[in-house]
Amino acid sequence: MAESSISSDRVSLEQLIAFNDEIASLIRSGVPLELGLKQVGQSSTGGLARLSQRLAERMETGVSLEQALDDEGDRIPGVYRAVVEAGLRSGRLPQALEEMSGLATSLLDLHRRIAIALLYPAIVFVMAWGLLSLVAYSVIPEYLRVHESLDIEPSVLTRMLAALHEYQAIWCPGIPLVVVIIALALAQRVATQHNTAAGRLVASRLHRFAWFPWIIENFDRATLTRTLRLLVQNETPMHEAVLLAGWATGSQSIIRDTTAVAQQLQEGQSLQGSLSSAHSLPRFLNWMLTSGEKNGNLPAVLETAGEVYQSRATQQAEALKSILPALLTVAIGGAVTLLYCLLLFTPVLGLFRGLAEPTI
Repeated sequence: MAESSISSDRVSLEQLIAFNDEIASLIRSGVPLELGLKQVGQSSTGGLARLSQRLAERMETGVSLEQALDDEGDRIPGVYRAVVEAGLRSGRLPQALEEMSGLATSLLDLHRRIAIALLYPAIVFVMAWGLLSLVAYSVIPEYLRVHESLDIEPSVLTRMLAALHEYQAIWCPGIPLVVVIIALALAQRVATQHNTAAGRLVASRLHRFAWFPWIIENFDRATLTRTLRLLVQNETPMHEAVLLAGWATGSQSIIRDTTAVAQQLQEGQSLQGSLSSAHSLPRFLNWMLTSGEKNGNLPAVLETAGEVYQSRATQQAEALKSILPALLTVAIGGAVTLLYCLLLFTPVLGLFRGLAEPTI
């Protein structure tokens, strides 16, 4: 029951961005947070309203914003709570929240790019499937009746058409259902690989598209570097920042490596020595991190690296949005055209041949 309550109160990515902006605006304007959050809760709906009300009630009792967010547990991504803590510690909470909103907004934008790339082919598939079902329901029976009335020997294709019409109630909903089940199975498989509370910020969105691993890989790296920069810039200890930034990606391979790096950093090793065991991180990123630490400009270096990976992921998503719809449309359209030719024109030709045969 408790788990069900937590799930229903989890804040969506769009709501988290709006909530972030509200808090930053309240802090900048000098409005007491508990009063401002209560007003946000009264003017909002759903999980965001309940979250704002709970936070306001806790803060009215003297609890800090940091503690109030910690009490939310898995309802809010752990990396978000860490950013708030880092912002409070550095005295830059509004800036930290605005930067987190920028990170979340870029994630949402990339998700929309990929979704748009899949929208048009999906519409084509649905329309083609609907037309096929209509042909099987209305056209094929008429053809079979004509065939039977003329007492023409049924061909293999005619018997196949008869079976297509007879079992329409099975294949018409069954095949789309199988496709949906496969898609859900892929999504579930990815969910088990990106199931950390802190990683929900990314996994709840981008990782639904597991069949585009090259985009996900670059975006995971962008999330890692940009989150790490945000935490380091707000004076989070390096071992904590590395650990939280890894969890923010939701990627098990990155989490495994950053956990090992964080442990070695906590034991006193240098960043360069700790990164030698991070096999899932590219050499470019390891080199950038090491260079930034040596030169004392790690936040700037991380920002540059994050922009590189973000730009790659965005360009790949744009290319996907341009190429994938055309490829899928050609594939689906070609297959549908061929299928309609087999269903409509081939039987008609067979019927003409049967009529042309001399009767005895």
